[in-house]
Amino acid sequence: MQHIVLVVPAESYRADAFLKAAARASQQLTILTDADTPLSSETLRVTSMYPPDDEVSHLEAVLFDLEPSVVLGVDEASTRLAARLSDRVGLTSARSSAVERAIDKAALRETLAKAELNQPTFVVTTLQELSMQTPEQIAALIDSPTEDFVIKPTRETASRGVIRTSPATLAQDLAILANIQDPTSPILLERYVDGEEFAVEGIMSENQLEVLMIFDKPDIGEGPYFWETTYVGPARLTPQDQREIHSAVERGARALGLSNTPIHAELRLAQSRATILEIAPRSIGGRCGAVIRFGDGQRLEDVILARALGDTTAVRPLHHDIGITMLPTPARGVFQGVEGLEAARNVPGVTGIEITVTPGTLVYPPPLTDRYLGFIFAEGPGRQGVLQALSRARSLITIQIDADR
Repeated sequence: MQHIVLVVPAESYRADAFLKAAARASQQLTILTDADTPLSSETLRVTSMYPPDDEVSHLEAVLFDLEPSVVLGVDEASTRLAARLSDRVGLTSARSSAVERAIDKAALRETLAKAELNQPTFVVTTLQELSMQTPEQIAALIDSPTEDFVIKPTRETASRGVIRTSPATLAQDLAILANIQDPTSPILLERYVDGEEFAVEGIMSENQLEVLMIFDKPDIGEGPYFWETTYVGPARLTPQDQREIHSAVERGARALGLSNTPIHAELRLAQSRATILEIAPRSIGGRCGAVIRFGDGQRLEDVILARALGDTTAVRPLHHDIGITMLPTPARGVFQGVEGLEAARNVPGVTGIEITVTPGTLVYPPPLTDRYLGFIFAEGPGRQGVLQALSRARSLITIQIDADR
């Protein structure tokens, strides 16, 4: 029997799915968590997902005694700690530095640039530096004097702080970003890239990428904000475009030094050429993984754990279409709840709806939000039917927010 150490934050969309997968794996399991309540009979407590060095040294000693087969995180924050501990106990080498390169969007861009991979033209700067330049000077930094460009923080997730802007709107957009960004912290300034957008779920094993699913994102829009909305998969792509996407993600992950890890990548595709937007050392965020199942009944988390434990059994492909719609926050205020859930859940093709924010929570609209109000799941024999089911369910839901509080 192998021993899994699963690093699980107290608040994570992904915790429940990985805990269930670990139980199905029928292996010895230890949970490392900052939750106050034990998540299993074998639980190690940590003060946070970003513990000080002395606490990491203590955990290292504990893990040496436990002799784990793998230390695995369930989301971005826990993946960072898992990689750090995995290196410390000798399960991996330089995994932590590779994870940090991928998570830091500035380091990601600089690494991909050195590898000469296709990505947006970019410059790393700060709000303070930008405040001392004219919009025209700023646009010239990325050789985009007349075209739109994108500003984004280097350490945020869920498209928080990502804004498509132009010289005409830059001042007001920088003022918005100042709500969540320290003026001296790095931000990315990137040329805006046209094209269809895709998300890739895969696993890097010994420098080889196993693609599990490619989603297309039919209503990502063109900005100014880029909150995630709908994923539909498997994406309808030509063999050439599939190879292009696969190659771009694999080469990017290799350049970052990522191996033996889940991969979530986002790209834009124009004229059969992929532009890398993001490569993250984790699986898909939010509740989106709940809809991913394979032909043999395995879920995404089952495959991730199996690969981490050395099981290379081929995954049988999915033979129907799946989709997820995320519910963004429409306005700032106190979330009161939603109406129309029962009718939305009864839409043919809809397999579930989860509301993940508790009534009474203060919420913010994009680009300041870092969470979604909920998720709608659908599946069926055709892409159009899945999209129609998601759209119909979304139209029946009314989000209630008290904007006066």
